[in-house]
Amino acid sequence: MQDKKKSLLIITNLYPVPWGPNRASFNKQQFDLIAQDIPVKIVILLTWKEWLSHRKLCHSTNEIKYCPYFYIPKIGRRFVPFFQFFSLMFLIPWMKKQQVSALMASWGFPDAVAASMVNKFLHLPFFVKVHGTDVNENIKFSGRTRLMRYWLNKAERIFCASKALADELSQRGIDKSKLRVNYNGVNPKIFYPTETKSPRQSFVFVGSLITTKGVNELLSAIIICKQTCPDITLDILGEGPMKSALIDKINEHNLNDTIKLYGSVPLPRVADFIRNASVLVLPSYREGVPNVLLESFACGTPVIATRVGGIPEVVNNNVGILVDEKNSKQLANAMISALNKDWCSEKILAHAAQFDWHINVQRVMDEI
Repeated sequence: MQDKKKSLLIITNLYPVPWGPNRASFNKQQFDLIAQDIPVKIVILLTWKEWLSHRKLCHSTNEIKYCPYFYIPKIGRRFVPFFQFFSLMFLIPWMKKQQVSALMASWGFPDAVAASMVNKFLHLPFFVKVHGTDVNENIKFSGRTRLMRYWLNKAERIFCASKALADELSQRGIDKSKLRVNYNGVNPKIFYPTETKSPRQSFVFVGSLITTKGVNELLSAIIICKQTCPDITLDILGEGPMKSALIDKINEHNLNDTIKLYGSVPLPRVADFIRNASVLVLPSYREGVPNVLLESFACGTPVIATRVGGIPEVVNNNVGILVDEKNSKQLANAMISALNKDWCSEKILAHAAQFDWHINVQRVMDEI
């Protein structure tokens, strides 16, 4: 039963689109659950290049609006919130017409900064959800940090996907009383264990094919592992600019029978890959708390991940192995160790039980 006293407007770049239906499934899961209780409207921010490429597919509805914005690639990133703000201004009449009771931005920089600027005209209780890269990447730059410190401090509450993120924001001058750690959840109808695990020695990677996800190190680690474990396999799920380079490296080392690239796949198929894998591997350089780790736990599958961001908060010896980033040799050793370890699926599933979307959403609903 919906609470008619509450309604929410969300501004974010992280939401599925017709040309990317598998994008940001974690946000869609959370927003859909919120929408079961209160009306939700969403403004999807799109770069002008993305909008130009797919503008014929951008069919706005009364629940979802597309908002293209200008920016100059690789130059002046600290100005992007102002470009977003300019574009969002054209939607202010529509936003006011919705008569929502609260505003939330999902992505710390630049989205939340621009949304905070817009809120000067909406005068709504303002909330922010931060994920990982949106904070960790941008706090390296003083200009962006100053913008986040000024505009995010205007929020009533900032939901952080990990304690590490909350600590980073606090150290950069965000009011500590505004910060709330709120781990993402997992859909148990999609992510659940299999009764008959495959005996093959298989790894799975799920993520964008970009340098910072550690895909170069992963391929190098597989080459090392093959020397002692010739029968191992690796399934790679995801798209990204490094795909062609990965294909070249696979061909160069004759790994076509070992490594398979499947591109972007729907969430239920992601779950199938994870539950049937021996181990999930995520050698990222930076993260918040990646949802794919939580999803792996829910499938009873152990993980290997780097000790960056909030990952050490959710990975212990019962559910996975932590390694240093950018270290292929250490990663390879961990992969071999993981295959030889007798993992207890009951302990992994018990650990997974704490990551629940209903708990996550209730914490949001209690605040807004």
